[in-house]
Amino acid sequence: MAVNEVATVKSGGSDMQIFTSRPDGSGKSPAVIIIQEIFGVDAHIKQVTTRFSEQGYYAATPELYHREGPNKVVPYLEMKAGSAIRQKLTNDDILADLKATIEVLQNDPHVDADKIGIVGFCFGGFVTYLGSTLAEIKAAAIFYGGGILPRPDAPADAPRFLDKSADDVKAPIISFWGADDGGIPPATVREIASTLKDKGKSIEVTIYEGAGHGFFCNDRGSYNKEAANDAWPKTLAFFKTHLS
Repeated sequence: MAVNEVATVKSGGSDMQIFTSRPDGSGKSPAVIIIQEIFGVDAHIKQVTTRFSEQGYYAATPELYHREGPNKVVPYLEMKAGSAIRQKLTNDDILADLKATIEVLQNDPHVDADKIGIVGFCFGGFVTYLGSTLAEIKAAAIFYGGGILPRPDAPADAPRFLDKSADDVKAPIISFWGADDGGIPPATVREIASTLKDKGKSIEVTIYEGAGHGFFCNDRGSYNKEAANDAWPKTLAFFKTHLS
């Protein structure tokens, strides 16, 4: 049975809530940080958090939109509103929130502090990639992370974050993508993977035919049951390998 709680910490000058779900009992568990889509920490993301705790992990989900106020959630049909909030966040803001979350985990008696992983979806996939550069993160699972490389329709001079960050990746990565994702097509995924592998980094890639962006979220029209059901056990097996 899961124990659900909310921790509150200071980050970036404001209070950040962290929704946590852990196995009942007094023992220590490996931890997984779950990162939201651009819609915030909504019911789906909390459900994913609880699913990880049911698998034996101390699951922690920081509200990265805390600078907009507590419990900021954007409806799925208002993607532009979510994107506008996301664009306000700098990479330094995100790293500060991740480090604050890690510190909470390291100080929790229920957490095995040497075994912390991270998983994220959409915007959270980018955050997960960013988190893979932190020494405390031992495994990273990316679901369709946008922003690692520019979209195909971006200007030719758009920043290529991958180029200036690949050397800094420390954690092994597993990643899941949709072949029909117009913003992150397979060619982009292959470039991300080949660049990291050329740097000696560990990355596993699965691209699902017939799936688009957001295929893991069963509350959205983009949900693809077959892809989601394949990615979940692969994610669990990956974390078991690197966090057990």
